[in-house]
This record gives sequence, C-alpha cells and structure tokens, in this order.
Amino acid sequence: MRRKPALTSHGVPATRVAWWASFAATLALVAILGLAKSAQAQTAAAVGAAQTSLASASALDEELDIDGEAEASEGEEVEFEECEGDDAEECEDEAGPEAPAECLLSNAQATVFAIANHDKVRLQVQYTTSSPTAVAVSYGLHGSKGSLYLGEDKKQFARQGALRLTTSLTEAQMAKVMAAKAFTVQLRVPAAPHYCQSLFDRQLDVREATPTGLTWQQSE
Repeated sequence: MRRKPALTSHGVPATRVAWWASFAATLALVAILGLAKSAQAQTAAAVGAAQTSLASASALDEELDIDGEAEASEGEEVEFEECEGDDAEECEDEAGPEAPAECLLSNAQATVFAIANHDKVRLQVQYTTSSPTAVAVSYGLHGSKGSLYLGEDKKQFARQGALRLTTSLTEAQMAKVMAAKAFTVQLRVPAAPHYCQSLFDRQLDVREATPTGLTWQQSE
C-alpha cells in the first residue's frame, strides 16, 4: 500500500509567506491608486475654486465700477468734471467746433450710455465755455417702442469740463431706451442771445453696443 508523500516541514510556511506577500502588494497598489485619485480630485477642485473666485472677483469689479459711478441717487445723479492744465486741450477736442463768444457756451459734445443690467441711462456732455454760465440741459429719445422724455435740469458750467447726468428708470422705460434709434439733446443758455439756442441741439443717432449696454453718439 502506497503512502502519500508527506509535506516538508518548510512547505507550508513558504506558501503562507508568498500569499501574504501577494496580499500586501495588492493592498499597496489599491492604496497608491486611491491616493492618486484623491490627489487628482483635490487638484481639480482647487482649480475650479480658483476659476470661480477669479470670475466672481471680475464680476464684482465690474459691478463696483458701474455702481460707483451711478448709485448715489435713486432717481438722478449729476457729476461734473472740470478740465485743467494738460487736460484742457483734450476737452476742447472732444467738445467739437466753437460757437461765437457771445453764446457763452463755446462747444459741446453729447453721448448717451444705457446701462442695461442696472436700468440706468446716462447723458454725458463734454463742453467748454467762453465764460462760466448756467445751462439748461434736456433730452429724450424716439424708437420702435415709442418716445420718452428723460427730463430737464439747469446746471452751472465751468470754463471747461464734463457733465454726467445719470437717471434710474423703470423696466418699461428701459425697454424704450434699448429700442431707441436716436436721442435728441438740447442745451440752452439763458444769458446768451436768442440766435445761439439752436446751435446746441444735438441729434445722437450713431448707436453702438458696449459690454454693459448701448451708446448713442453724434454723427460726424
């Protein structure tokens, strides 16, 4: 009767050692893969957070830039900027050709800005005068959604500078602004001779898109 071969005394321990070594290697591989995946996820999250932060900062900067110029009043805001020294020549160039000295208001260049996401419209008038004087400013629009009178105000103009008149509008009024074909701006100097009045009627019919809305300017 044949006997089964006996296992050597060192056979079992060697098998166990090989099995444990294989098991440990598998665990190590799983751990390495897990760490790599975790690191990749953390990197992607960090990149996404950074991009979101930059986008938020950019949007905030834009909001602050617009609000900083226009939020001082719920209805209407007026800003004046006087040009002196090195800026004087630039103001004269932007204001346009000169009127007779007796008209007091020498020249004026008007631009209208529509700030769509804030429901605001801004009239800017770059001007020079032969002598500081009071000027009545009024403007309105016409377009596919009808006409809209945007008001009148009387301001004291310096020798040269810029008037910025910002008005908050309702949603319906803003819809008319965005559909406007042209704006009419009138500047009247009470102290000037009557024949000067029509010299400062401005028709703004050059419409252009901007990052925040639209602008209307005078044609050349």
